[in-house]
Amino acid sequence: MNIADGLIVVLSYELLDADGKLFESSTDDGPMSYMQGNEEIPTPLEEALDGADIGDKLEVTVPAIDAFGDQDVEGIFSIPRADFPEGPQLIPGEWIQLNVAPEAGEEGEGETFEVEARVVEINDDSVILDTNHPLAGQDVVFKVEVMEVREPTEEDLEMAEEEAQEESQEE
Repeated sequence: MNIADGLIVVLSYELLDADGKLFESSTDDGPMSYMQGNEEIPTPLEEALDGADIGDKLEVTVPAIDAFGDQDVEGIFSIPRADFPEGPQLIPGEWIQLNVAPEAGEEGEGETFEVEARVVEINDDSVILDTNHPLAGQDVVFKVEVMEVREPTEEDLEMAEEEAQEESQEE
């Protein structure tokens, strides 16, 4: 069965950064499963897979804007060192969880939400954090092999509908 809109596709994959270094793979994270035509994977990859069959292998370069987006300079910011509680040592390059409260007048004021950020630099009086995806601003390469192509089950359709509802609520 060839890949077409509405079908469930299972891929083994490798994701390489702009330098060709392996970033993640199905060996570590398990196969990737998605519904073709449902905009669950980057558009250039989805377009390249259209019509492929089980066993087909593809290598697709995905531009930064279609992969993990451009680097957002507003996603890099400094927080006073005193705002971090004593405890585990902050290490440059590691990811941490922050509880963030929107500024007065911003959407969600009065609530807090979790944000993941990478520690960029630690100074005596501040910590520089980056909330951008590690591959933001980079073209990436997907090396994929089609493992399975099938009709969606009721469960697949329910999950796709729930994801669509969550996305519409976020917008």
